[in-house]
Amino acid sequence: MLSDADYLRFGRQLLLPEWGEAGQAALANKRVLILGLGGLGCPAIQYLAGAGVGRLRLVDGDTVSLSNLPRQTLYSPAQVGQGKAQAAKAWVTAHNGRLDVEAIDRMATPAQLPALLKGVDLVLDCTDNLTTRHAINAACYRAGIPLVSGAAVGWQGQLMVIEPGAPDAACFACLSDPADEAQAASCREAGVVGPVVGSVGTLQALLGLKLMLGVAVDNQLHRFDGRQFQWQRFALPKAQDCPVCGGLKEAR
Repeated sequence: MLSDADYLRFGRQLLLPEWGEAGQAALANKRVLILGLGGLGCPAIQYLAGAGVGRLRLVDGDTVSLSNLPRQTLYSPAQVGQGKAQAAKAWVTAHNGRLDVEAIDRMATPAQLPALLKGVDLVLDCTDNLTTRHAINAACYRAGIPLVSGAAVGWQGQLMVIEPGAPDAACFACLSDPADEAQAASCREAGVVGPVVGSVGTLQALLGLKLMLGVAVDNQLHRFDGRQFQWQRFALPKAQDCPVCGGLKEAR
């Protein structure tokens, strides 16, 4: 049941017919796992916490550095050297002390993912390397948990929703071969534009909210070119030989 403070805080979104009191109450009971608390994770955290998502599990083993500050908007110069998970938790707690926040100061490994996924309603992949993204995709697909995957490098960004239960919907492994890791440049090597990565992280939060509110989303790949200021959208068929969703489909 919403309190008077809830009506004051969330009044603008409560006016939306797709949201309302029922949607707000539902969000308060959701747990979202955010993997990676950098340029993607920071705006995602801000908008999910701002919307009133009740439980956030924040995972990152990195520390805040001076080079993070142009695009990782949760952190201040005073927090350089601090663990990102604890620094992000401090921001959420200061923003809304009623939210339940877990801060986990380690990188997510394939062996740890099943434990991190326990009790989770939604996952946002805000990590920055292909190997980890493939592990997250496979773990979420096995667990039947929706995943919003985002990435950005240079002037380019992309995001997609992966819903294990959606018929004929592709997963991240249908899009990208794990063997491509050696050719993939990171933002440390190729650079990244802050507003581009921030836009992708913000849209990850938007897609996550839509999923949790039961508002329809598509399972297409969305790509943004910040230099040309253009969006492209690609329908991705499920790869029949996909080791994640194709093989599991056949096993059923």
